[in-house]
Amino acid sequence: MIFRILGPHERGRFAPEAWGHLLALNGSGVINAAELEHIIERALIQIDGRIALDDLRLLLEGAGLHGGGAADQETVH
Repeated sequence: MIFRILGPHERGRFAPEAWGHLLALNGSGVINAAELEHIIERALIQIDGRIALDDLRLLLEGAGLHGGGAADQETVH
């Protein structure tokens, strides 16, 4: 498992809940490391301002990733 740390330009953009959701999806195997990086890039480009959990879920849903299962209920900070 790869441990991803937010860079300075990303840190202020992701709400803790949104970042935790991404880590949970990655940790549970729903998305791999390459997909995680792609989602982070898309979120930074497509979402203005702070990236909230609801914003992230809409982005994932639009990409065909519903995040299913336990990862939706678990948030890691």
